[in-house]
Amino acid sequence: MAKVKICGNTNVADAQLAVELGADYLGFIFAESKRRVDIATVREIMQSLPKFKNFVGVFFNQPKKKVEAIAGELGLKILQFHGDETALYCESFMNKGYDVIKTFRVKDAMSLKRIDEYNVTAFLFDTYSKEEKGGTGIPFDWNLIEGRPYVQGRLFLAGGLNVNNLEHAIAKLHPYAVDVASGVESSTGKKDAALLEQFIRIAKAKSGQHAN
Repeated sequence: MAKVKICGNTNVADAQLAVELGADYLGFIFAESKRRVDIATVREIMQSLPKFKNFVGVFFNQPKKKVEAIAGELGLKILQFHGDETALYCESFMNKGYDVIKTFRVKDAMSLKRIDEYNVTAFLFDTYSKEEKGGTGIPFDWNLIEGRPYVQGRLFLAGGLNVNNLEHAIAKLHPYAVDVASGVESSTGKKDAALLEQFIRIAKAKSGQHAN
């Protein structure tokens, strides 16, 4: 069983459905992306879900003042840094009371060599790509992180997760949470209701199976 973060939300209907189906976190991308949203759109979504608290702002190598302005205007408490942000950059937001999720884009074992420098709330592992900053739809080599001490307690697992590989990923890695955008879409930025329901149901199931 894992918590679920639905990322790349762009409209009220999809966000409401995700929460209704049991999503634990909703992510909004404020960096350059096919799923980028503006403050007005996110405010509308947040106001439509007054009881939901775990809204996540996703940023990529953006100035601190820009991040603070967006977070302050929307009242965001959880920030995800998906770029090359330093440990000091992330710590500055931790010191201001934010929860910080730091993304590591995994290419090989060297991709994680500096992870011990980061004192953050959680880590998110995504697939490295030269062309894409995220949302590649391709899994990375899970063997690179299997059995690592930081995996189960505070790992958000991303990178090509979908209804076909999710159960195996959870059984193999036991992440704290799973993160998905393209894997539950009917088109870029638009969620598929059936895939959303199935993904969340699989993530929330108590699996007694063992990965091969």
